[in-house]
Amino acid sequence: MKISDILRWADSYPYFYFHLQNNPYDDLTHYRWIVGVAKKPHKETLSEGCWYMGGWTYEWRARHKKPWIEFPKQAFFVPQIVIAQIEAPEYERETYRRPPVKNAKFIQSSMDYAHFTGLVERLREHIYHGEVYQVNLTLGLQWEAIVDPIAAYLTLLETFPTTFNYLFKYQQKYIIGASPERFFWQWRHLIVQQPIKGTAPRGTTLEKDLAAMEALRHNPKELAENTMIVDLVRNDLQRVCVPGSVYVPVLAGVQTFPGLHHLVSTVCGERVKSTPWTSAVESLFPPGSMTGAPKHAAMHYIHQYEPVGRGFYSGAIGYIAASGEADFAVVIRSWIYDKLARRLVLQVGSGITYDSNPVAEWEEAWLKAEKLLSAFGLSASQVKR
Repeated sequence: MKISDILRWADSYPYFYFHLQNNPYDDLTHYRWIVGVAKKPHKETLSEGCWYMGGWTYEWRARHKKPWIEFPKQAFFVPQIVIAQIEAPEYERETYRRPPVKNAKFIQSSMDYAHFTGLVERLREHIYHGEVYQVNLTLGLQWEAIVDPIAAYLTLLETFPTTFNYLFKYQQKYIIGASPERFFWQWRHLIVQQPIKGTAPRGTTLEKDLAAMEALRHNPKELAENTMIVDLVRNDLQRVCVPGSVYVPVLAGVQTFPGLHHLVSTVCGERVKSTPWTSAVESLFPPGSMTGAPKHAAMHYIHQYEPVGRGFYSGAIGYIAASGEADFAVVIRSWIYDKLARRLVLQVGSGITYDSNPVAEWEEAWLKAEKLLSAFGLSASQVKR
């Protein structure tokens, strides 16, 4: 069966979640692909022993500013039907004739070059005075457009294969994503986070690409960013894990994705049996890679300086099975679309430390955006310098 057939069937329901694991580096995924559908949302508290699909917006545990596209802070459904495949052959690639985006008109950016680089300098002052060590600064881009979510998903699947190629529908709003970052993975009482911090562009030849990987692996600023977030994650996990069980099997390993390289770490721990999985997630949220360190100080400056709320961007999306296996992605490299309002949003960001160069941080944010923009044939040249 073609993926487009599965997605057309799922799209006949008002709520669905689909993801395909498409990253050869990843050895934690429970299912090669999974889909669930429902006719109504779940508005009660989450409990043990049930299937849930959906996620949390950034503002679930952060001070609230209005995002451009709003979802409930906790947007889940209990699937009526779940189809999941542990192992599956390579999916059949499809030439989808419909363009993913039509009649696109760029509306606005939450920050221009001068605003963004000025905030980088302001954050460096806060860091210099010891008020915070690192802050993830993000900007948003918004279009008026008509989007075919299925065509958009298949386009991302072809151009940006990664750990979480997902499509989530909540009434008439969609999240179309290609996130490389795992927020929360659970099997029995083992929980894992895999924060990403550290980015470098791909080289134009094999030799240049290998040199870029090696330079990233030994870049003091990028290593410092990654190490700070790993320490933050370790501290978060220690609040809900058996003492002495938290460890870091991989620190700042280089992983390669279309258009860029990342430093990816893995942090594990054994959850205390009396601690519900929902309490564990709450203690880890929002993802430290999307806030900075210390987390509460970083979130304070995010709220102070970012002009609009993040919504689902920087939140988490995925599923938990009735048996307890869970897999949630950090919502990055994701398009958010409101079908009724015809609004399409992309958000990107960069981690700011004292060593940050404002121009380089602006360019890093755009490096993350460019592959996604080109996939949909979009441009925001009015904003980029």
